[in-house]
Amino acid sequence: MAYRTLIATMGYDERHVLPSLRLLPYDRLVLVAGRETFRSAGFRRLKVLEPGLRTVRVDPFDLTDALEAIRGTIRRAIGDGSVRISASGGTKILTNAAILAAFQEGVEAWYCDPDPVRLPVLRGVSLAAAFSPAEGAIALALHGPIGYDRLVAAVVVRGFARRTVLGAIRTLAAKGLIELDRDDGTVVVRPSPRFALFRDHLRAVPKKA
Repeated sequence: MAYRTLIATMGYDERHVLPSLRLLPYDRLVLVAGRETFRSAGFRRLKVLEPGLRTVRVDPFDLTDALEAIRGTIRRAIGDGSVRISASGGTKILTNAAILAAFQEGVEAWYCDPDPVRLPVLRGVSLAAAFSPAEGAIALALHGPIGYDRLVAAVVVRGFARRTVLGAIRTLAAKGLIELDRDDGTVVVRPSPRFALFRDHLRAVPKKA
């Protein structure tokens, strides 16, 4: 049996979640929120309405923590059927994490407050499609700070032209995913703080044919 899973974010007030429950079809509800939410009266009231709901606890002020938790929830649920996200409740960081997770995993995302608005996520298209094979090869080789020439050489041996690799490095730098610094006259490439948010998708980019 295929299940329709609705993953909803929540703050302290269940009223931001209820429109999603009325407007979006689902068989299974998964609530993503912080510790204090699960101690709130709003959560207790929602639990009465949806006694079978599942919960995922995150730090609603930590984008990386929330993003990885929601992505993991999507991946586990998608094996059972369709997945939708309602990013209508919780902190702005939690809402952004839910939208970004939907974009990265290619599932529907909605904002219902109170009318439903489908957010611009391409269903079935993951973020890996936005990166080139050369960018994916760079991500595979980049585990920490590394000399520019050494990184280029490591990717060239994978079958890429040097010009292609240099262009991919510039593109990743423009996207804010890597940083280039000069250390004692040597250019060093290092992953930016944002790199961790996209690491799995970069490394999932199809390899060069």
